[in-house]
Parts: sequence; structure tokens; C-alpha cells
Amino acid sequence: MQIGEQKSGVIYCRVSSQEQVSGTSLAMQERVCREYAVREHIDVVACYVEEGESAKTTQRTEFQKALLFCSDKKHPVDYFIVHKLDRFARDLGGHTATQIVLKRYGTKLRSASEQIDETPAGRMMEGILATFAEFDNNVRAMRSKSGMVEKTQRGIWVWAEPLGYKRITKGGNLVIDDEVAPHIRFAFEKYAEGSHTFQSLSDLLSARGFRTRTGKKPFKQSIEKIIRNHIYYGLIKAWGHEYKGAFAPIIDEELFWKCQPGVRRRLGYGKRDRANPNFPLRRFAQCEHCGRPLTGSASTGRKGVKYPYYHHHKQTCAAASSIPKEILEKKFMEYLQQEVSIEPRYEKIFKAVVLDVWQSNYKKLDSENARIRREIEVLEIERQRVFDMHRAGTYSENEFLEQKRLVNEKIYGKRSLLEEKHVEEFNMEEALDYCFGLIRESGKTWQELEDLPIHRVRFQKQIFPEKVIFDGEKFGTAKISMVCKINQDSGADKTKLVTPPGIEPGFTP
Repeated sequence: MQIGEQKSGVIYCRVSSQEQVSGTSLAMQERVCREYAVREHIDVVACYVEEGESAKTTQRTEFQKALLFCSDKKHPVDYFIVHKLDRFARDLGGHTATQIVLKRYGTKLRSASEQIDETPAGRMMEGILATFAEFDNNVRAMRSKSGMVEKTQRGIWVWAEPLGYKRITKGGNLVIDDEVAPHIRFAFEKYAEGSHTFQSLSDLLSARGFRTRTGKKPFKQSIEKIIRNHIYYGLIKAWGHEYKGAFAPIIDEELFWKCQPGVRRRLGYGKRDRANPNFPLRRFAQCEHCGRPLTGSASTGRKGVKYPYYHHHKQTCAAASSIPKEILEKKFMEYLQQEVSIEPRYEKIFKAVVLDVWQSNYKKLDSENARIRREIEVLEIERQRVFDMHRAGTYSENEFLEQKRLVNEKIYGKRSLLEEKHVEEFNMEEALDYCFGLIRESGKTWQELEDLPIHRVRFQKQIFPEKVIFDGEKFGTAKISMVCKINQDSGADKTKLVTPPGIEPGFTP
């Protein structure tokens, strides 16, 4: 450049950590760049400052703004000024690609503290400095990963805190967040019951006040990510290895595995329930005329108000109509109360029959529990054998992890079955009292379950194993459960109350 010739330039400054942002690095970079511009008779027309972004990518906010400014042909920029080349880029590929872009704009790269230009020596120096910037970045990354691996091996979580955890000190390990962790634990417990999808669980948690770190309601994808995360029972999975966390788990390992796909399928939780909790009679009430189930949806009025209706899926049916949700559900409740609720005179006899069958089957159930316990003991011996073979070098790390996972799934599946079949301390008389308490006034019970829509749907399915018939005005006869059928048989005598061969009570502890 000839002395006295005025050229234009932009300054770009960058730091990659918050400490540098709070310190003097940015101010120092800008000052040195402006002093260089004065010495070289460059008129600084813009200055772009990048706070806390890495140079491993060119997709930096202020960097892209600076390049866009240089691309404006109406206001050509002669020089792109940085304090050092490692502020410009930290990998050789990104450096070269951006230089090509600048050259297309007619802009030359300059370092305020390094001697680079378009001479052979200057271009060689630029190549050497760019190569060393990449080398230095790779060394830093390797050291950083080594430190992270060493901490992880000691059970320290080195990434951003998962929901339900927090850090008290910078660089410290995780501690349980007492405000959020109960929501996480609740999510696992509810999902393990098998009565929720990720979407319904998301809605339930949202209603309980659970929010993400950004203060938003959780999406079903967020809930799935939580349910699949091993960190919540204290296991860190990183770099192809598993490490036991040195922090308190939010749930136990058994609850975690209950929620995983393989175990859930074996326990019968895999089938999706098509019922809509907001419309409990949707696909459950059936039109007497066309034989098709009613569906349910909400229409929006002129003022944006939602009006829920049940209506025919088949509009060609002669009885097709839209029935307000409140009216149809009131008719159903009245039908339950009048036709299904069991009379006290049959309750005592039915209890006697069930208790008789229960006592005769106790030994069989107890024997089955003992068999499952023996199978668990065998699986635990097999799991110990997997660990022994890994220590002996028989299994590679990947083989060990896979074998361990398979055995753990089997163990947790068996333990869950044992829970389902647990009878040693189960009081059948108390269970019968509770069940009859629900069906003595079925309509009232159904109404009280309004705030528990999933349980409401389950309750009506226990009363009606198949669909219930609706003729457009009232509900009619339908196939109902055994205990309610006995109640409807007004002319029945005691001989009809004996248990038919092969029939056992369907109550679950």
C-alpha cells in the first residue's frame, strides 16, 4: 500500500469463553487492530465482536455478518483485520475456504500482530500460522477430552445438567434438584404402570406444573428422552463405556428397566390404547342402527370457544347426529346407576364364591412365585458369570455390555412378574370390599373419576368388556362383566352363583 492511500477495512474480534468476555481480551484485540489500521492508513468502517463462540466452525453470528458486509459491492472493503489468525479460524479447511470467499469480494486478510500479505513469504507465513492454529486446537481438544474421560471414570458428569439435576459449584458433580426431580420420578412411575403414552404423560406433567429449562411445556419427545436416559438411575454412558455415577440417582435401576421397550412388551404394555381420555365414550359407545362406534371431537364457535360433541363416524346412517359431550355422558352415567349397580343381596354371595376359588388357588399361585424366584436366582448367577468372563478377558467391552444388558432385562422382567403375582400378604376380602365399593353405585363412581380420565376409561371397560349400545336416545343392553350380569339376573337363585368350570376371578392385586 502506498503511503497516504486510504483504504477501508473491517475489524473482527473473538473470544471463546465467558471469562474472556468478562475480562479484557476483547478490548485489547480491538485496540491492537485499530492501532494497526491507523499505521496502515486503513479507514475502519465496521467492527464485529464475537462473544463466547468457538472458531471450529465458520457459522458464527458476527463472523457471518462481517463476511456479508464485505460482500456489498456498493461499499467495497479492502481489508479484513483480526488480532491473530487463530481469531479468524482454528482449522485449515475453514481458513482456506473463507479466504477464497474474501478473495471473491476483493478483500484481503490481515493480522494486526503477525506478518502476512500477498508476497510469497507472507503467504507461507499465513499457511504456517493457520496450520499451527489447527494443531493447537486439536491439542486442546485432546487434553479436554482426556480430562473429561478421567472425570467420567470417577463418576462425575461433565456435560450440561440433565433435567432433575443441578450443580452447586462450577465443575462439581450433579446434585438432585428438589424442585424438578419429583416430576422426573413421577414420570417414570406413571409410565411404568403402562397406562400412558409419551403424549399423555407430557400433558399430565404439564398440568402438574413441570417445565423445561426454557420455561416451556414438555413435548412428548422430551418425555421420551427422559424415560430413555440411564443417568436417572446413576449410570453414565460415554465413549462406548458405562460408568457408575458418583451422584445420587433419582430412580432405582429396576424402575428404569420397567419403562424400557423390551421389558414393557413382555409385561403387556406395548399395545397402544386408542381411547381418547377427553372423550371416554369415543369408540366405546356404538350406534344401534349402523353398528359403527361413535367418535368425538370439538368444534370451534365463532368466538373461538370449543364445543365438544360425540357424533357418528358414518354420516349416511339414518340416526346420524351430533350429541353434546355433556348430554351423552350424563345419559351413560344414569344408565350405569340404574341398570348396572349391584344390589347388596348379591354381593355377599358373590364374595363367598370368589373367596372359595381364591383359597383353592393360593397354593398354585404361591408355587408359581417360588418358581419365578428360582429363575431370578439362576439369572443373577448368570449375570455374575458375565462379569467374571469380562474380567478374565473372555468378553470384549462391547460383548460384555450387550450380555449384561440382556441378562438385566430378563432379571427385571422376572421381578416385575413377581410383583404382579405377589399374593403372600394380599388380603382378598379387603380387595373385594374395595371393588364392590366402586360398583355399588357405578354411575357415581364413573362421575367421580372425571379428573382421572384414564382410570375412568379403564373402569367402564371393566363393566362392559365390549361396546355399549346407544339408540340415539338412551343406552341399551350390552355384554357386561360377570358380577354385574349376576345382578341383572333378577330371577337367579343361589345355584346360579357357583363358579362355572374354568372360570376364575379376574381381580389383580
